Amino acid sequence: MAPKRAHTKSRYGCDQCKKRRVKCDEREPTCTNCTAREIDCQYSRLLQARGTSSGPRSTSNAQSLISAGSASSLVLPASGLPAVIRADYPAIHQGALLNYRPSGPSTRQRELELMYYWFTYTCSSFTNAHADLFRGHIVQEALKHEYLMDSIFALTSLHIATQTSDAVSATSYVREALAYQNNAVPSLRAALNDVTQYNCDAVVLTSILIMACSLVSPSLSAGDKNATKPALLNIFLMYDCLHGIKSVLNTSFSWLQSGSLRDIFRTPQKFQLRGNEVTILPIKILQSLNTTAIGVTNPLYETYQKAIKELERCYAEGKRIPVSWPAGLNTDFMCELEKRERMALMILMYWGVLLDRLDEMWWAKRTGKRLVEDLCRSFDGCGDEWDEAVRWAMTEVGLLEDVLVERA
Repeated sequence: MAPKRAHTKSRYGCDQCKKRRVKCDEREPTCTNCTAREIDCQYSRLLQARGTSSGPRSTSNAQSLISAGSASSLVLPASGLPAVIRADYPAIHQGALLNYRPSGPSTRQRELELMYYWFTYTCSSFTNAHADLFRGHIVQEALKHEYLMDSIFALTSLHIATQTSDAVSATSYVREALAYQNNAVPSLRAALNDVTQYNCDAVVLTSILIMACSLVSPSLSAGDKNATKPALLNIFLMYDCLHGIKSVLNTSFSWLQSGSLRDIFRTPQKFQLRGNEVTILPIKILQSLNTTAIGVTNPLYETYQKAIKELERCYAEGKRIPVSWPAGLNTDFMCELEKRERMALMILMYWGVLLDRLDEMWWAKRTGKRLVEDLCRSFDGCGDEWDEAVRWAMTEVGLLEDVLVERA
């Protein structure tokens, strides 16, 4: 008599298959049934079973981000962590973050794919002038610091997602990117508490990569119900990230100047922008609006004037990294943004125009056009001067042309 076959029923199938009472093959990150039905795949039972596990790949890392501080807070944690510290960001893709679990050989194959894409394309995501540095030195550092490797995989996954026409495949890359980003943050937080000459390159590079991920990922769908978030959220993420990076630089700048990253931090960067770099018109438009709509006697006039002046340097000099503009903003301006005050939104929209000109930085360019597209709707019925200001921004990023084509 043949021995009785062992009982193989699993209680860890996905929630969707359990609800439909069908067998789940438990493939990760999305089972075959959910892939065929094109629905979100969630594994709450498996999460509960693994909830107490430890290690750099534990899903508990995601929970630590989701329980972060107040959504309205602009205050950095004591460590100055240049990562996503606002509670509303993790909630964007909460389901995706919690339900992605890397698995054995398939993960190894995917990471080989990601590394090839990094070497070939993504290493040039900041400036072609330093592509060799990002192709070589950053990978050498990543072999010593796992949080840097995770951040490389995160940004590369997002890069592939933006280039993938198949929605299901793109969603898979976004989910993986968010998981890698979550894996990187706890270890980065620990490193920030003890920045040394040995790890300063890795800490700064990881911070920069996480900043880029934070800027672009809200615009990408991870397959959850709230597919994307308004582009305005990006500015708050950017503000937090840049101020965190500044705190790291204050600690390690002398080491960076004498190390492998010295070329980045020793000389100002000259970015090649589309069109005329010395652009006077947008600054005149903003200054005129500030004078007529806000008024020189209004206490906010100087707040806006400072933000415009910082933006003018980005437009005219071309030596400042354009994405660093939020680092020069004060808390008064950020408060006006949170209240969605028109003048603050208009200045922000003109920063979006500048981001759209950064052809080398796909992650910034993508955010720039979307920022203009989202914000231009905020000025309906505000008057002719506002309409003209909006029209200029829409024309610069190609949105006005898109509207005319749709109406034709």
